[in-house]
Parts: sequence; structure tokens; C-alpha cells
Amino acid sequence: MAGLVDWSFIITLGVIVLATLTGAYLRARHKDRCLTDFSGYHVTVERKNNHVIWGDMSLQPTGFELVYRSDVSDEGHMETSYVYYKDEYGDIQAIYRYARDLTPELQERRARSVERSMHPGIFRRARRSLRNFLSTAADAFSEALTMTLGRVRRKGAALVTDTSQSYLRGIGKDVIGYVGTSFDPLLEKLVGTRVVVEVVEDETIHEHAGMLKEYSADFLEVLDIYYPLPQEVTLAGKTDYQIADKVIITLEGQHLRIRNVADQPQYLEHIKVGEQLTDLRAIIAGGEEISVQIAASDQEISLYMRIASRLDMIVPRAHALIRHRAERYNPDSIFDVGLALVRRENDEREIEHLRQTLRYAPQDAISAAKLGELLLHTSDLREARHWLLEAQERNYRLPDRGNRVAQNLRQVERRMQQMRMDNRLAEELRVYSVSSAETEPPTDADFDI
Repeated sequence: MAGLVDWSFIITLGVIVLATLTGAYLRARHKDRCLTDFSGYHVTVERKNNHVIWGDMSLQPTGFELVYRSDVSDEGHMETSYVYYKDEYGDIQAIYRYARDLTPELQERRARSVERSMHPGIFRRARRSLRNFLSTAADAFSEALTMTLGRVRRKGAALVTDTSQSYLRGIGKDVIGYVGTSFDPLLEKLVGTRVVVEVVEDETIHEHAGMLKEYSADFLEVLDIYYPLPQEVTLAGKTDYQIADKVIITLEGQHLRIRNVADQPQYLEHIKVGEQLTDLRAIIAGGEEISVQIAASDQEISLYMRIASRLDMIVPRAHALIRHRAERYNPDSIFDVGLALVRRENDEREIEHLRQTLRYAPQDAISAAKLGELLLHTSDLREARHWLLEAQERNYRLPDRGNRVAQNLRQVERRMQQMRMDNRLAEELRVYSVSSAETEPPTDADFDI
């Protein structure tokens, strides 16, 4: 009877049952640890198609639900929530948690969470070390499982087919993926420190500075970011307007005064009077005020601004990475120009138009500032520096007295310095490679024998 027992089949069946049950249990309990920090808070989810959803997050292993604070009527029915499935995580651009939306209780809860991360106790450190160990061992376990299944397959090739082996490997990956999330030694050293995260937004790389709270296999969680939120203000007959205790807008005759009462700088992009759109690109420093002359104050006036708002952010690692430490706060990172991954046709047209304008009007400081910023955006650093310096010499003609130009010049110098360092390193590597090749011992191929 013992000869009739096929142990390879029994072992394979046991592995399948055990792995399936273990994977099902872990899948039913696993929640992304970055998203767990935002569960129970009012958050805003921005998708890659610029669609925005907001509500109180209720996280589950298979996704999350955003519960609206008030019912929404849509085509004859009432909606009270939005369900976001795990398979849709790839469409997320970012998840925001605004400081202004936190109640005192939620502020206290957030502070406790940050404190535990910054100053973990002995049990928390031990649990994190264990989780990191499991993540580090996952690849080794996967290889061992594959080798074991390979030996079993050789002993019972008639029973363990290619299809079943692929299935077993898939089960192994499912189990390993839920034992512990990815461990990254580089990011582990940066948890609790202020960093610069590069995020791809609409084919442009932007930098944001904040504290790295946590990371997982799919997400990065960064706190205390001053993020440039777009804000459109239409006066519609009003002579004064206030934005979130940060900006005061006053219309006096044909002069529009914009005063920044916050500590952080604010960015005025455009002003639209009637159908005429004026591109300003002016930075208003904390406590400063600028005045813009309006041709006709009786028409509808709209302002398009970027308001620096403090928030916490979760971004997918698919389009975000930690690039630098940032031990001190740098206000330039709020309204950075960004680095274009793809040069757009309309940018090319505008660059050529501004070059033509400056050819006939070289004293036009506003056009020089715009051209310098566009060239910085597309990484033409030398020409960008030239036009920004031209604009800086005539900063008295700029609405913000050259604040934006000064910021862009600092970015140009920083990027050019980085390029010089990269070129120097490349040259040192080239010289080292050549010298190494020259000192290598000759081989038989070097001699004509």
C-alpha cells in the first residue's frame, strides 16, 4: 500500500491548500499603512484626469469609501458616498488632507500618530523591525518556494504541470505580498525627516517639501507640505474679498490691491477683466501688497491665484519619489516652475512669440520674465538665465518688483550647479575607465602570435 501513495501529489496539494488559506486570510486583513493613517479623516482624492472627489475616508482591504458630509443629487437619485476600489489606485494622482479641515479631536489624533512615528516605543520599533525583516526575506522565500516546487515537479511531472506550477508561483507571490509591505533601506533612514518629493503632474516634475511620515509598496505619505492650491476669485461687483485669512483683495477705482496677510508667499497667475486676460506671474511675499491697474473697473474681474495651503499628502510611488533631504524650509519649493518631461507645441509657439517681442522691444521686462520662466521649465538654462537677468535689471517694471524672477534665478543657479556636478562626476568616471583600461594586463589577443 505504501508504494501506491504518491507523496509528491500530497505535498503539492498540501502546499496549495495552505498557501490558499494563508493568502485568503492575509488578503482579508491587509490594509495599506499609508492609507490607514488617513482613514477616518476628511480627504480629497485627485485623479489623473483632474477629477476631484472628497469625503470622510473609510478604508477596507479592497478599497475605500468616501462618505459625503452632505447628500448629492445626481440625475434623479441621491448619492451619499463614493466607492474607490483597490484596482483603481493606479488612477490616483494624490490624496490630500487639509489642516483647515481637521477638528480639534482629529488634530490631536494626528499629533499622536506623528509622535508615535517620530519617537516610537520599544514595542513599535520591534514590530517595525520584524515587518522589515519579513519584507527583506520575501524574495529569498519566493526563490526557495520556486526551487522546492521545481524539485516536486521533477518527481511527479505527470501531476504537476506547467499550469499548476504557474498557479503555485502566483499563490506564493500573493502570500509574500501580504506578509509585509516593501522594505526600502533608503526610505527607512528618511522616515521622520524633512524631504523633497518629486511628483509627476501633467507630464511635469514638481518638487514638494515635507516630512516623510510613512511609505508602503504603493504609496508615500508626506506631512506638512505647503501646496499651491488653485483659487479663482470673481469679484462680481464686490470691492473687497478675502481668501481663507490669507489674502485680502480690494478694488479702489481702477486699482486692484492684493495683500498677503499670511507668512507664506502667494502666487498671482492671471487677472481677467471682461474678456481680456493679463498674465502676471507675480509672487506676493508674506506681509506684502501689490497693486494692479485695471482698465475698466465696471466689468467683471476674476483673479487666478495659487494659495499656499498646509496639508498632508499621499502620492503613488508609480509617479513620485524622494529626491533630497530638506532640513530647512525653502519657500521656493511652493511655486516651483517644474521640469517638463514633454515639450508642448503651445510652449514652443509662446517661446518663439516672446523671442520676437523682445527682438523689437528688449526693454520689456514682463516678456523677458515670462520667456525666462518658460525656458527654465523646458531646461534651456543658459538662455533662461540670460532673460531672467534682463528682467531683474528692470524689476521696477514688474508687478511684484521681481520676486518671481528672483525665485526662478535661484532655481536656474541650483540646476546649473547640479549639472556641473553631474558633468564633473561623469568626467571623473570616464578618466577612471580609461586609466583602468590602460593598466589592464595584456591578453593573447593583444599580441600577433
